[in-house]
Amino acid sequence: MGKKVYKKRKKVREIIIYERKHNHKKINLSVTFLFLIIFVTSMGFYYLNIWFLINSTTPLTIKYIGVQIGNIREFKSENSGFVPFSADWESTLLNQKRIKVVSLQKRKQIARTKNKGSNQIIWHGSSDEKEIALTFDADITPIMVDWVHDGQVTTYDDTRITNYLVQNQIPATFFLTGLWIELYPDATKQLAQNPLFELENHTYSHPSMAGNCFDQPQVPASQYPFEIEKTQQLIEQYTHVAPKYFRFPGGCYDQADLNLVKKEGLVTVHWSDVANDGFNDNEEQIIHNVLSEASSGGIIVMHMGSPSSNVPQTANALPTIINGLKKEGYTFVTVNDLLNPPKEVAQITPAEYLTSLESFRTLSL
Repeated sequence: MGKKVYKKRKKVREIIIYERKHNHKKINLSVTFLFLIIFVTSMGFYYLNIWFLINSTTPLTIKYIGVQIGNIREFKSENSGFVPFSADWESTLLNQKRIKVVSLQKRKQIARTKNKGSNQIIWHGSSDEKEIALTFDADITPIMVDWVHDGQVTTYDDTRITNYLVQNQIPATFFLTGLWIELYPDATKQLAQNPLFELENHTYSHPSMAGNCFDQPQVPASQYPFEIEKTQQLIEQYTHVAPKYFRFPGGCYDQADLNLVKKEGLVTVHWSDVANDGFNDNEEQIIHNVLSEASSGGIIVMHMGSPSSNVPQTANALPTIINGLKKEGYTFVTVNDLLNPPKEVAQITPAEYLTSLESFRTLSL
């Protein structure tokens, strides 16, 4: 209330009290209305942005994310490299992750019912048979996608590798990153449709999942489920089968990471034989690395990438590696066949069956 004012007359017959009304109530209502308009507008833009991110998984979206990185132009492999990421890029991609991970819950439950995970790492298969598994990691980060769109790198899909494997009927396992799949959907479809190959999970954007791992970019641990689940979804779109195996970028992990892989219904598969083909111009050295470490039940790790950038000699070394392993008596299998060899069923002719049945009857009498 306002200040009370008393007016007196010569003969006081009455006291008149006035209330001075201020305008602050009207002002408060105006301010509240203004804030309400701002809030509604902000929420509208927020949900519009969410809709855009959920419905934008095209290379154009990847391009937008890459642009946020700025002018950073340095990249090396998971073995000895550094991939600088800007804060703008990280916040942009992480916001996208938080939205998409919700939509993957149904698929995640499907994958878990199909596969039984493990918090152990498989480095080697059984040595009972002279079998060996060729594996190729398709490492793609957002900055590499940006380089392809800018024309700095022609391709990270060296078709000479897959063509040679197909022509010579060599089974192989490809550990794909989600960004590689999104960048090369047609190549992914061809791999998925070929019975020689199996496609497995190598995260979405190839970050370090255990601190400083060969200077790979890092993301918060809260985003690790997205890195696995998004790629599960992408591979299942092409193969119609939930991937069973997972490989950590750079081979770095801790126990919490292994527990997460198990929770996601996957089994971690690494390697016993390292080609060290990343950024290696020495073809002979790559060949020696593989052949010198070959063993029964071995798992060889190589890379699918760019012949002009991160894997300059892999395709050139591959024929000599294949022929060398064949001369040593090795046969090639996928990781799944190496770890789960098909059971042999004895073939019995009708005559043999009747003879054995007659013998059983005789013994019974």
